[in-house]
Amino acid sequence: MKRFFFIILGSINICLAHAQSFNGQYISEWQWDMNKNTNLINQLRLELSVPIGKGKDSFEAATLHVAKTNDGIIDDWQGFSNIDADNNFAMLAVLGYMHEWNSGHLFVGVRNVNEDFFTSDVTALFQNSSEGIFPTVASSYPIANYPYSGLTLYFDVTKGKWTFRNSLYNGAGYNGWKAHDNPFLVRPKKDGIFNMSQLEYNDKGGKYFTGAAVHTRQYPINEDGEMVSADESKGKTTCAWWVYGEQSVWKAGDKNISCMVQYSENTSHQNACYRYAELGGAYQDEKNECGLSGQYARFQQGSEYSLEVTWKRQLTESISLQPSFQYIKNDNGDFTTLSARLYVSF
Repeated sequence: MKRFFFIILGSINICLAHAQSFNGQYISEWQWDMNKNTNLINQLRLELSVPIGKGKDSFEAATLHVAKTNDGIIDDWQGFSNIDADNNFAMLAVLGYMHEWNSGHLFVGVRNVNEDFFTSDVTALFQNSSEGIFPTVASSYPIANYPYSGLTLYFDVTKGKWTFRNSLYNGAGYNGWKAHDNPFLVRPKKDGIFNMSQLEYNDKGGKYFTGAAVHTRQYPINEDGEMVSADESKGKTTCAWWVYGEQSVWKAGDKNISCMVQYSENTSHQNACYRYAELGGAYQDEKNECGLSGQYARFQQGSEYSLEVTWKRQLTESISLQPSFQYIKNDNGDFTTLSARLYVSF
């Protein structure tokens, strides 16, 4: 596997010389529980796109690199930061072949759900993990969700204002470089098969989508409230579904105010999280983005409520700063977090 790792790195270095598009983003986030615990987490994402032939085919690659100083500064269940991951020198987020035609895309290779699903202008502003993917899915299955990836067959088709997306994944995601821990594994008997579909409607003033995720294995939680391992999972198919709506309610020049609402359920109440709802809104102009969001998530061990207030300021074309405050309440207590996130794009 080490040899395979160096082959991939060598291939990426060769591709860099011919890259049509190479870019990245560095994020540094300082976190404080407004008491005595702090954490500093740093994430670097590198993206590469290399055209193949004279058509619209390309080789796509993206890597994640994470380093932090502390773990678990509060006892929340959803995860108050959507970039909080274990220290890892290099993880594959994307690696594969992309074909584009006039009305859609086809991708084959390593990928994760965050590349294609649950993305919108409003949700992208907030920092809570549930803004990236509903906990009815993320907390219920060990899928290819940040910071994990897996072998994927993805396609989307657009006709007018409608877009349909579908991804078929190995039932579990990985981020290692070992024989039994790498994103190239395909183990339907042990990990199951995971499929995600989403139908979107986009208009000038709004974005609406509905979708469903199906997993052929069930991963209930154990006595410690943690998801069981693949060896303890059950050969039972369960499903999660969701609806989302985002609508501009006021616009003047480059100033815009949008409201959003979303709801999701998992068909099995034995899974870790089986109900989720959120209501929020955001103001945007040329330099600023401000948002307010309230969330509810029903876990096996109880309910969690959270409130997030955030402001993102564009300092230069490539640098922005975003402070965020969150209040979180669950059966473990009441928690507050204050964070400051620095973005550098290149």
